[in-house]
Amino acid sequence: MPDVGDRIWSVRRLLRAGVLLTLAAVAALAVTGFVRNSESLEAHAELQRSGEIVKRIIALRAAVEGLAAPPADPAAPAADGGMPTAVAPTDPEAAAAALVNRSAAAPPAPTDILRFRVAEMGRLAGSDPVHRAFLQRIDPAADVSVLRAATDGMLSHEQILLDRRIGDTGAVARTSRWMIVWLAVPVAGLVLIAGRRVERRFVHAADQMTAAARRAREGDLAHPADVRGPRELADMAATFNVAMTDLARARDEANAATAAGSAFLDAMNHEVRAPLTAVTGMTGLLLEADLGDRQRELATTVHDSAAALLAVVDDLLDLARIETGDLALDRRPFSLRGCVRRAMDPVAAAAEAKGLHLAAHLAAGCPERVRGDDVRVRRILTALLRRAVAATEHGAVTVSVSALSRPEGLEVHFSIRDTGLGVPAEHRPDPGVLLARGLAVSMGGGVTAEDRPGHGTTVTVTVLLDETPQPDGFGRVPVDGRKQRLLVLVAEDDPVDQRLIRRLLERRGHRVLTLADGEAAVEAVQRDRYDLVLLGSGLLVLDGPTATRLIRADPPVHGVPRIIAICSDSEEREEFATAGVDGMLARPVDPGDLDVVLATAAAYADVRLAGAGPLPGPDDGEPAMIRACVEVIAGPDAEPADRRRLAEVLHNFADRLPGLLDRMDEAAARGDTRNLARLAHSLKASSATLGANRFAALCADLEDRAHHDPATTDVLHDLHERAREVSDTMETISRQLIRAS
Repeated sequence: MPDVGDRIWSVRRLLRAGVLLTLAAVAALAVTGFVRNSESLEAHAELQRSGEIVKRIIALRAAVEGLAAPPADPAAPAADGGMPTAVAPTDPEAAAAALVNRSAAAPPAPTDILRFRVAEMGRLAGSDPVHRAFLQRIDPAADVSVLRAATDGMLSHEQILLDRRIGDTGAVARTSRWMIVWLAVPVAGLVLIAGRRVERRFVHAADQMTAAARRAREGDLAHPADVRGPRELADMAATFNVAMTDLARARDEANAATAAGSAFLDAMNHEVRAPLTAVTGMTGLLLEADLGDRQRELATTVHDSAAALLAVVDDLLDLARIETGDLALDRRPFSLRGCVRRAMDPVAAAAEAKGLHLAAHLAAGCPERVRGDDVRVRRILTALLRRAVAATEHGAVTVSVSALSRPEGLEVHFSIRDTGLGVPAEHRPDPGVLLARGLAVSMGGGVTAEDRPGHGTTVTVTVLLDETPQPDGFGRVPVDGRKQRLLVLVAEDDPVDQRLIRRLLERRGHRVLTLADGEAAVEAVQRDRYDLVLLGSGLLVLDGPTATRLIRADPPVHGVPRIIAICSDSEEREEFATAGVDGMLARPVDPGDLDVVLATAAAYADVRLAGAGPLPGPDDGEPAMIRACVEVIAGPDAEPADRRRLAEVLHNFADRLPGLLDRMDEAAARGDTRNLARLAHSLKASSATLGANRFAALCADLEDRAHHDPATTDVLHDLHERAREVSDTMETISRQLIRAS
């Protein structure tokens, strides 16, 4: 809070005091200058009078000197062009004539007038003896000497007075100068002191306000503005602090509302999706039974309606997550062609009913498999395809896919073109399009539209995905999941999902044990030899990721089974991926995806049985683990073409590995943690797919450190050391596969 001085010296009073001080200083200088200027003017007038007197004395002395000059040639004119100097002073007529002539040419000189007066006196004296005697006694030379002495005295006296007055004028000027100096110095000091006062109390207070505003802009609302200065700034600071307090309260309330919204979304995700998942799953099982046409029609309607409602719920949940910033994306390999095909399935019936041609085209050079959130990509495409089919009455709806490799990832373009009337921009937005735009922006891209009225609309979606070295055809073993009987452990806390998965597995001829306790699941894996373990996330006692870590940390003596996670959202997928699962199934479980998991598990079980012992574990070394994984991927009865393609995958991985490590070194040197984490994530996924689990663990460690711990030099060094062994092993296996094919 401001002190008493701060309250008294407000900004207004400081400014007024400064103005008054300046006016007083200017007035003092003006009065001093006026007084000293008056004195200077008086001294100047005295100097002018002295100068005039000196000039007259000098002129008088010159006239005296003229009287003393001897007569010249009578015929010669005077030096000044006037009367001849030879005129006798006693000749009145000649003197008068000379005076008249002189007056006609120019004003008469004093000597001329003096000679005229002497001649006139002589003429008047005439015969008067007294006058003649007086004139005879006149001595011009003596009189001139007397006049010269008198004029010299006068000139000397006036010169002394002139010098004295000049000295007085200089003294006045010097006194004025020093008075101005002595007056200006205190005024300057007062101005300086006042300026420092303003700077301390005004500028410093303004800096404190600026610093507080900067802290508030950066999100620091816990430190209010502490302004000690003029009253106006103190009041401003108090108002600012109140506003920041209100803002902090509003922020806390918004955060609480966001947390409540997130909790509500999580509850909705479970409470709404769980029964819908049960409906779609059970009706799917019902459709596999021997039903009559009427019953199959009813079951199909229920299944499709529940699936559509589940899709709507998922869309609404994603929209809410986008608004709250809680949307988490998945990163897993998927087929671009398969993703587009599955996105077209929900609109195929509507397009067929309207007689539209529905087609898709992948551009040359577009990769078959990429890594990203295939569920969200499919949702984007389905939403835009629904809009295109609804806006088109005849013609075709086509999907074109192209890709462009960039440093930050693979930029994939999906262009949906229809032959409708062309939807105006103001009528284009709908919930599906808004969701597609939000998802595309979350995936590093966007949505653009080009309307051609009367010719249709082209909507282009851009998303940023990751490249994966595994081509389509690997990772999915062509083995029927129903062919071999497996022992499967299902750990799932939801009883409906538990019954659904059990029925799906039993229909395929597999033996199933169901549990709801994560700790019991870990004990069961340690006790019995399972071919496949399906783990949910929200298990009792131990959750799914924790159970996975315990199984990996203490592998059973009879070998580690395939561990597949059952995930509801990307957060669960991220947790399971960190724990080290072998694969994931989305909830609700799709029968086709389950068949792929079962086929892979069957091939894995075949390798375990053929090897007369457990598969290589963490203590058996990286080469043995890579070789075992390759054997699982290839299978015992792989075709020569499949072996050659697998050999090419291994060779490409080993060939690209040094370049990827160099790019990671460059990213670490630049401090580009985002690119470093992306490269580590991509390398982790591809190396884990090919069985280099230790190498993948180092990549996971580097990815985590890139986000949280800048010190990555030691991990990069370990990666380089491990990369040589991994590269040599994959090159060796690649050559062996080529020879075997």
